[in-house]
Amino acid sequence: MLFHSAGFLLVFLPLFLLLAHYLPTGKTKAWLLLVFSYLFYSGAEPIFVLLLFFSSLTDFYVALRLSATQIRKQKIAWLLVSLAVNLGLLGFYKYGGWISASFALGNADFFQSYVLPAGISFYTFQSMAYTIDVYRGKIEPETSLLSFCNYIAYLPQLIAGPIERFHHLAPQLEKFRAGTSTPQWTAGIDRIMLGIAQKLILADGCGYIVDRLVQGQANDFFSAWAVGIGFGLQIYFDFAAYSHMAIGISLLLGIRLNENFLAPYQADSIQEFWRRWHITLSSWFRDYLYIPLGGSQKGILRTIFNVFITFTLCGLWHGAGYNFLLWGFLHGAMLGLYHFKQLLIPGINLPKTIAIPVTFLAVSFAWVPFRLSNWQEISEVWQGMLGLNGMSGRQVSIVDLAILAALVFMCILIPHAAKRWPGASGWQESAVLAVLAAFAMINSPAITQFIYFQF
Repeated sequence: MLFHSAGFLLVFLPLFLLLAHYLPTGKTKAWLLLVFSYLFYSGAEPIFVLLLFFSSLTDFYVALRLSATQIRKQKIAWLLVSLAVNLGLLGFYKYGGWISASFALGNADFFQSYVLPAGISFYTFQSMAYTIDVYRGKIEPETSLLSFCNYIAYLPQLIAGPIERFHHLAPQLEKFRAGTSTPQWTAGIDRIMLGIAQKLILADGCGYIVDRLVQGQANDFFSAWAVGIGFGLQIYFDFAAYSHMAIGISLLLGIRLNENFLAPYQADSIQEFWRRWHITLSSWFRDYLYIPLGGSQKGILRTIFNVFITFTLCGLWHGAGYNFLLWGFLHGAMLGLYHFKQLLIPGINLPKTIAIPVTFLAVSFAWVPFRLSNWQEISEVWQGMLGLNGMSGRQVSIVDLAILAALVFMCILIPHAAKRWPGASGWQESAVLAVLAAFAMINSPAITQFIYFQF
């Protein structure tokens, strides 16, 4: 079930909100949220609800055991149980076939019969963050299995984030359960409509241009850059649209999720880009991998090494393939160069009018292996970007280039949604969003799923 489908918007969500408003507070509302969360998740594959519950049950029990002992070796052992279960599930379903095929281990066809559970990369990371924080003594363990299952399976952000920390989401879920949360109807509906319009008009529109160019093997200079820039716009609009809708649905319950995107294409450095892009994932890798490795506190060479390890694994988190490793490696290399530059000439930076376009083009160049999995296709597009395949521009239309250019300027100039819609909009903005969302749903040729659902 998709947020922007008629079934969700006209039946599932209104029914849930109606019951949430009229049913008694306490366990009844908690059970309502969990049942609807599991029903929503079962739309992808019902059997995977059991997998989700198994992961939740494991970490619920592990956290209690972590809190019950003060013996370090026992704490480490219990934490390893959590990591083994979550990473084991993730490894089997997401990476088993790729590892088997890459290293000739067993029968790779065996894994082809297993479908990747929706959102497994997100909920396993959210669950692991919880057990790690309990292990570190940062939070107390949840003593109610029902409440913990709601934290892991929370409907709006279950499949594609934001990846929420326990200390931020759990108290808000408790307020919802107690009936003391304050729904923000106008702000919530505005963010939902913004997400619908952004997904169906902007993301799918960019996807149409990029798919046509890729299928036509367009690789001259202008076409190659249209692929890199077009896909960068597509994945941003697509993923940000999901985040808008998740945040909007939560606001209808009186719950505020973390923002996941803060105008990333306005970044004036690659470091700034990752402070604005998929913020809850980048902060997860920072807190649970980069800093434990030593962060930037052990010299420039160790810092660069830590960055490479972090972003290579970040690339692998996105997908089982060498193209995702390459994407992560490129970002690790760019961040490593940034840290090295800061060491050599600290405080000297390019003017923003130059730094923002340079950062945008570098990120667009790196998006190519994220979109294409075949090395030959990747290299041909990169060659085209470097002008090695000619400058004809006959493979991409002037209209397509104009659309992409207009969207790039929009991304660079317009404030991010959290700044523009901190609360309720004026009626004019609400009316415009409603018209755009209605237009998008009526005229959309098909309901496409969000890109990040595959991760």
